[in-house]
Amino acid sequence: MTNPTPREFDPEFIEARSAPDRQMYRAERASREPMRSVLDNNPEIYIVPPRRGSDWGNWEFKAGSYYDTTTGSKHPDWAGVELPQPAKDIDRLRADLVRWGYCLVEDALSQEQVERVRTRVLEQAEGERLAGIAQRTPSGQNINCCVNKGRCFELLIEQHPSAMQGGALVEQLVTEALGPTWISTSMIAALALKGGVPQALHQDQAVWADSPHPQLFNVLTAATDFDETTGGTLVIPGSHATIAEAVRERGPVGKLPPAINVEAKAGTAVVYDGRILHGTGINHTDAPRIAILNGMSPSWLRQQENWMLSVRPEVLRRASPKLLQRMGYQATTGSATHEGHGFNARGLLGEAAGALVAFRLAADEGRYVRVGELGPDSSREDLEAEYTLREVVEAARAARQSNPRQAFDPGKVR
Repeated sequence: MTNPTPREFDPEFIEARSAPDRQMYRAERASREPMRSVLDNNPEIYIVPPRRGSDWGNWEFKAGSYYDTTTGSKHPDWAGVELPQPAKDIDRLRADLVRWGYCLVEDALSQEQVERVRTRVLEQAEGERLAGIAQRTPSGQNINCCVNKGRCFELLIEQHPSAMQGGALVEQLVTEALGPTWISTSMIAALALKGGVPQALHQDQAVWADSPHPQLFNVLTAATDFDETTGGTLVIPGSHATIAEAVRERGPVGKLPPAINVEAKAGTAVVYDGRILHGTGINHTDAPRIAILNGMSPSWLRQQENWMLSVRPEVLRRASPKLLQRMGYQATTGSATHEGHGFNARGLLGEAAGALVAFRLAADEGRYVRVGELGPDSSREDLEAEYTLREVVEAARAARQSNPRQAFDPGKVR
């Protein structure tokens, strides 16, 4: 005789004892802080006035406005403050990131590198419009999953010196912020066009806003000049620290200073903390303002772009170990394992114990054989099937034997 299911497991019984006031962590999840108090005390940050796009073109600076604003050196609230300036000195860049939440890497791209990227963006944007698949935004147009749309973008994700001459410097800043196994969460080309409206100010890292260091980091590559007329990115300098302190103290975020437009020449890399309030500015000119947005995160955080599915197979076949790692094709023991492969990995560049690209390529070629139901009565055919997992594991084992430095460290298993 089958024993009855205990009534404590009955959905109706559980629901009757799960009133909102009995649920754990409900207050924390429902608080919506820090953005609740940010918007309560600074409502104009997120509520973009309902004006027609053409109205934004009649630009006139208004003191205190978050959207009709100007650069820091011209803003009466910020004039005389030592805000970030374009620099190549790593100590200056570090100091700007910690204090203000962003820094400007001067000449991160050479003029030749800028021209190559800008040309490719404009061509792709026109092609996607002609194909009827362009992603229109209130500010203009976005080009998503750029890794599929030009070799220059593949190299930018790597910060390769052939595409970003200052790549090594940018990489060092990101590594110090996120740790050595960080990955790219997406790469998007954002075009701000005349007639577009400003983007509401926001944090990319709205959760963990009180963390002692960022969990999201961004590199914005300016492919055109940025200022108050072209739609230079809006930022509230230092807002990352102000908000983090309020959250740590369990208090509201009070009145914030006005935003400014980032001023940067084409080729500048704007590196910024995911906790800083920022948004796309208003382009008052006839030429597109082009920003290449490359977000970074720790390897355990889910990526914005699902690279595992979206990347073209020809890109994967030619991808360097660094590009594969950046796109999340390296598993770690705690994230992105594939049929269990990767539980003995650390997310290192080129680490065979966590390499995942073979699974995706096998699927593209129609030869991916997944492990299904098996048991003592399984046929020999099922037991000896050419499972892709078997192929990948054997390749990883062979690689470890030829390169013991990447051998599995059992001490890292939790």
